[in-house]
This record gives sequence, structure tokens and C-alpha cells, in this order.
Amino acid sequence: MREKIPCSIGVLTLNSGGTLRRCLDSLKDFTEIIICDGNSTDNTLEIAREYGAKIVKQYDSDEPNLRCEKDKANVRMRNMRAASYDWYFFMDSDDILPDGITEEIRSIVTNPGPQFLVYRMPGRIFIDGREIKHEASYPSYQTRLINRKINPYFKGRVHDRLEFDRKKYKVGELKNYYDFHWSKDRVQNYWKYLKMYSGWEAEVANGGPWLAFFYWCVYKRLRIIAGYLYRIPLMYLRYGFRDSMPLKLQLLTLWYHFYLLYLFTKKQIFYVRNKWV
Repeated sequence: MREKIPCSIGVLTLNSGGTLRRCLDSLKDFTEIIICDGNSTDNTLEIAREYGAKIVKQYDSDEPNLRCEKDKANVRMRNMRAASYDWYFFMDSDDILPDGITEEIRSIVTNPGPQFLVYRMPGRIFIDGREIKHEASYPSYQTRLINRKINPYFKGRVHDRLEFDRKKYKVGELKNYYDFHWSKDRVQNYWKYLKMYSGWEAEVANGGPWLAFFYWCVYKRLRIIAGYLYRIPLMYLRYGFRDSMPLKLQLLTLWYHFYLLYLFTKKQIFYVRNKWV
């Protein structure tokens, strides 16, 4: 029997009983799994204990069903602080790690002199178990594997990301994929899901000087929109529709960025008006 991988895996959960077992099955080769839970009321914690996972609370409260969508970075930090190993990987309870990436992580964390101390990896989407081979944002690289000795931290209240001294530490690249598994409910209510997230993003956004607003909210968002407008038709012309993201979902993703731009602009105007009243 092979030794387990000396790496801590952090997983956020909230009433994740329907997907957690699949997630934890994919993590069976890792020494430590840390479940950071929002006081679930389903069988999430029973499943976590069954797999021998360490369990920590997202908040110091016994209130049931606490959501962390507008406080994601702080909850991720709490999850990471509970880790026992230097190497740390974070994920969500509806996703899985395929065998290829597991072995790739093993080769890195058992190497006494790895080339990098932080790694990003490509992602791919599965809908109802079917791989979406082509999507306009692919390969969608995300930084998920990091050595805690470089003092990383999470930033972002809605969409969290790992931060560290990027001038000092270069980012390596994993070859294998991280698998995002979208539920039927998410697909069937995709615009409702996107609108909910856009509302949270607008809520936590702060108004500011016009120059900063145009750069961070207008210019950067328009660059994302331009990229989608270029890649979406090219993707369907090149690969067709069978193995690509369903057109409706792809167009809703594009519209989400237009909607975000509208919400940010609306909030900035409100901020300026209040400032000069």
C-alpha cells in the first residue's frame, strides 16, 4: 500500500451531502482533509466523519446554515490555518481531483527540492457527468496548490484568490485538470445563480475616484467582454456545439459581465452623488 500524500486539502461545505462523498472519494490518497463547514443541517458532517476528515467551523457560531459568499477569503483563511502540513490545496465540495492530478501533486510535495512553491492548474467543467471540452474561458487557470511557508493569504470577499509575494515566488503549472462538476440545479437556474453572485459583488464593491473606477471596473470588465465576444463565435465555428458549453449558458456568462458593469456603474454614480450632497 502506497504512503499517503503529505498535503492538507481544505474543503468548504454547507449542506453538501449530495456531492461530498464523491469529492472525498477523490481525496483518499491525501493524509489530511479539512472540512470547513457553515453549520450544515443535512448529513454533511456525518459523511466528513466517516472519511476521517478534520472538521472546523466557518464561524464561531452555532447558528445553522451560515453562508460565506460575501466573506469567502476569511473563511478560506480559517480553513488553511487548520492545516497540519506545509503543502496545502483548496477546493469546493462539489468538485473532484482526478487520478492524474493526484499523482502530479504527490510528485511535487514529496520532492525535497521542488522547482516551485506555488502552482496553478487548468480547470474543466462537467455538466451532469458529461465533460464540456470547449468553453470560451478555457483553460481557466487557477492557483490552488501552495506551500504555506511562503505566507500565502486569501483575498476577495465574493470571488476569493490566493495572494503571495509574486516578485519573490514564481508560479509553476500543473498539467492535469481540476474538475468542476455543475449540478442540474445550477444549470437549470444559471441566470438566477449569476444574478445572485453579481448582486453580492456589487454589494461589497466600494465607490471611489473616477480614474480608479474606469480602470478597475470599466476597462478591465470591457476587456473580459471583448475576449468573450472574440472567443465565443470562434469556439463554435471551430468545434461545433456537441462537446462545447451549451450556447444558452455561454451567452448568459457573457451577459453576466455586462450586468456587472451596469451594477458597478450604478453604484459609482450613487457614491459620487452622496459624496457631493
